[in-house]
Amino acid sequence: MDVVIRHFVHSRVFADLIKKHDVTFVFPEPGYKRMGDVEVDQLDLCGADYTHLTVHQGRQRLWKPLFQIDQLRWRPGRQWKIIREIYIGAIGTKAAALYKVASLPGIFALVRRFLERKLADRPYHDLDALLDKYLPDAIIHPCVLEGVYINDLIEAASKRAIPFVTIMNSWDNPSTKRAMVGVPDWLLVWGEQTKQHAVEYVGISPERAIKFGAAQFDLFRRPATISRTEFCREHNIDPALPVLLYAGSSKESDEFSHLRAIEDAIDAGRLPKMAVIYRPHPWGGGGMGGERLLDHPWRHVCMENSMRGYLEAVKAGHKGKTLPSYERMHDLLCSVDALVSPLSTIIVEGALHGKPVACFLPTEERSANHFQRAVSLIHFEDMYQIPEFLKANGRDELISTLGELMSLVGDDSFCKRLQEASCFFVEPFNRPYSERLCEFVESVAPPIQDARASLQAAV
Repeated sequence: MDVVIRHFVHSRVFADLIKKHDVTFVFPEPGYKRMGDVEVDQLDLCGADYTHLTVHQGRQRLWKPLFQIDQLRWRPGRQWKIIREIYIGAIGTKAAALYKVASLPGIFALVRRFLERKLADRPYHDLDALLDKYLPDAIIHPCVLEGVYINDLIEAASKRAIPFVTIMNSWDNPSTKRAMVGVPDWLLVWGEQTKQHAVEYVGISPERAIKFGAAQFDLFRRPATISRTEFCREHNIDPALPVLLYAGSSKESDEFSHLRAIEDAIDAGRLPKMAVIYRPHPWGGGGMGGERLLDHPWRHVCMENSMRGYLEAVKAGHKGKTLPSYERMHDLLCSVDALVSPLSTIIVEGALHGKPVACFLPTEERSANHFQRAVSLIHFEDMYQIPEFLKANGRDELISTLGELMSLVGDDSFCKRLQEASCFFVEPFNRPYSERLCEFVESVAPPIQDARASLQAAV
């Protein structure tokens, strides 16, 4: 939930809605664990009001198995097989054995009716009171397609005939993060890839899955706040050297050893002279053994300054989460020349900036369980199929692929093709997200549209 606040509140994508309409934000009760360190009264809500809604734990405990049992139902296709394996790993073998039986045809219908009756016996009075108080003309729910409210909101909005608009947070949400039992009225997705995934895995109709771009990437349309020269000075880098960004992931791979291999290849002349910036994933802990990163005597690698405090925390044994600003990410991607990552969304972000990118797949690292589960997921596999996204399959290919990657720096024709290819993942728009979101909500919520028309007539 703290990530969703970072992407949708800090980015001010509701600003136009707030200017034109009466908007109230709803947050869980103070102290709720999934809010992280977020202080709601310190958030910039662009002048909107906010309220709190308690989380109905009893209903959460019923929605969860209802969804998980459904996910274990047999469906044809390799991706559905991978999804079933993910949920078996998540719930454990004993629960999985029970849920598999519950997912069988006939039995599933009985289990579903049983759980739905249990839900009916536990009404969400606080949510009903909230909706009775505010009488919303539309409900907007930005999320990762799972969470403490989404299933109850789908149910309540449907009963009350309130247009319910869900906005996905990241490119894996429709295919692997979804935990919705029902389907919202509208789902705003990043681009063509996630539209296809929403239809296939969420079950929403194609005309209700709207390609809308990514809210948190809207600022990529703006100029960087610092120049490349300033960035290089900040990191004590020779601006004449090409700069490679190694962007860490949350996949538990040995990023420390990857960086050492890159340095050795530079010294041996297997890679051109370059500077390497390392930026850890905001909750990846610097990969396996990330506490080693700060103390190593690097020759060509330096730590990205804004994440140094996070690495200090990792070194001290605190592998939590940090939420750096997207403005800093934009400055970073504008300043480097190329990017490599062991599977992170930043690969798409680099491509959107027109910087040559490479997916590094350290498949021989069998102990990196998160990576081994993720490497075959469809949102990544779609990327492997696009030739402009380079791929290093294992450490043996890493150095040669990086050599090819750096040879593409400055190739304007290639960079243009890469940006065009990235549109499959994130639909580009010339107009701000906030402006488009306001218009979309007005178009699907007739009372809002009618009120706006009355106001225009009065003026």
